[in-house]
Amino acid sequence: MGQMTKAEIVEKLIAAGTRKDAAVMYADAFIEYREASTNIDQHGAIVAHPRTGNPIENPYLAVRDRAAKKLAGMRKVKADFLW
Repeated sequence: MGQMTKAEIVEKLIAAGTRKDAAVMYADAFIEYREASTNIDQHGAIVAHPRTGNPIENPYLAVRDRAAKKLAGMRKVKADFLW
C-alpha cells in the first residue's frame, strides 16, 4: 500500500473501526516495523560494527522483532490493508 504516513495510517484504522488510542499505538509499531525491515533489506542481517569494522548482527533485527511482537499483541486491530 506504499509508504503511508502515521496520520494516514491512524485515519484509516479509525475508519475501519479501531479506537483512536489503539490506532495510534498500532501505527507507531507498524512504522517501527516497516523502517527496521527496510534497513535490514538494504544492509542485510550482518553489518560492520561502526568503530571496529567487525561483523555484527544488524541492530535493527531486534527493533523489528520488538515491533512485530507489539503488532502481534494487537490482534483485534483490523489492519490487513497495511500489509
